[in-house]
Amino acid sequence: MKRLGARGQLLVVAIGAGIFPLLVVLVVLLDRRDDGRLTPGWVLGAIVGAIIALGVSLSTMRAVRLIGVSVAELERSKVQFRDALRRLGVALEVSNDRGGLVDVLVDTTCLITSADAATFHLAAGSHLEPQAVKGLELPSERLAVGEGVVGSAATAGPLRWPPQTGGPSSLEPPAASALALPLVARGRVYGVLGAYRSPGAEPFTAADLDDLVAFARQAEAALDNTFLHEEARRLSLTDGLTSVWNRRQFDLRCMQEVERANRFGEPFAILILDIDDFKAVNDCFHHPGGDAVLVEFAQRLVESTREVDFVGRYGGEEFVLILPRTTTAGAEVVAEQIRAAVADAPFDTGVGLADVTVSIGIACHPEHGDSRPQLIEAADAALFEAKASGKDAVRVASPSSEATTRAAATREVY
Repeated sequence: MKRLGARGQLLVVAIGAGIFPLLVVLVVLLDRRDDGRLTPGWVLGAIVGAIIALGVSLSTMRAVRLIGVSVAELERSKVQFRDALRRLGVALEVSNDRGGLVDVLVDTTCLITSADAATFHLAAGSHLEPQAVKGLELPSERLAVGEGVVGSAATAGPLRWPPQTGGPSSLEPPAASALALPLVARGRVYGVLGAYRSPGAEPFTAADLDDLVAFARQAEAALDNTFLHEEARRLSLTDGLTSVWNRRQFDLRCMQEVERANRFGEPFAILILDIDDFKAVNDCFHHPGGDAVLVEFAQRLVESTREVDFVGRYGGEEFVLILPRTTTAGAEVVAEQIRAAVADAPFDTGVGLADVTVSIGIACHPEHGDSRPQLIEAADAALFEAKASGKDAVRVASPSSEATTRAAATREVY
């Protein structure tokens, strides 16, 4: 039977179904022959039996074909569903990529619901920004919350049109039926998933909406994972008290700047800053007061620098700055601004005001070194000179003969 193929098997089943009633009719007629002669009534009975057999064969063939189509549709649905689960599994494995996850959600929505198009709109205040689509081009205009099927779902929850809502807006795909439901992450609506079937297609059923809601619950868990991963990464690279970058991130950023400077000949500066007599601050205002000074000190550093500059806590009361594309002269200007911003206004400790000053050491690439250890050592030596001079001071590292030779060679090349 396997060699016959699907069509051959269907034909054999249909013929077999027709032969059986024909044989029954012939057996009955043969039993009723008149002395072995074929009477007109016998011939008529045989013809009727043949017609019945043919009708049974055709009916059987049609029924088997319909069953085959249904089985094929079921198998196709199973394949689509397995593919949807596979895609979701891949998304969960790479859940730190939120944009990639959203693309998978839209693709999988089409597979699960047999939709002609699917969209994802990102929640942005009173509007929903189109972020990903399947089956059409990405719209350029955003939807207002409450507008169309997707906008309504942002506040009303999962819905199906018809019968719910007034139908899609002009900014949504033209459709005869639509589903929409919000995705919640970190306790609030992150965005809205929409599915659409074109005019002429069968409308979505309540079961379709239930399937999409069940899928969305898994998607929400994946979205939450992306935020947890993002927060964990942020905490691993920032200082828990002051919220500026930590020493680990400083080391990474410094190596990047050294590599870029050595490759393109661009200068950059490193500043190491130390709050003067910080132990006295802790002794006077205790550790909560000292922590308050550290937090405000970091904030003043951020306010005194550019967005492209790096502000980090090096350890204890020491902080560090990286100033890209900044010469020694430029770094001195920034350092003096910071020194004045610290000294000119007292710090609020929560239990009183504290007068604080800072000492700053500067090293610049390539005058003071062309590697991270050399630059840090040079800036640290300059900081020591600032402390030794009476504190509340800015000092620039003294270039060594080796560094001076490297700097001259760099200037000749670039």
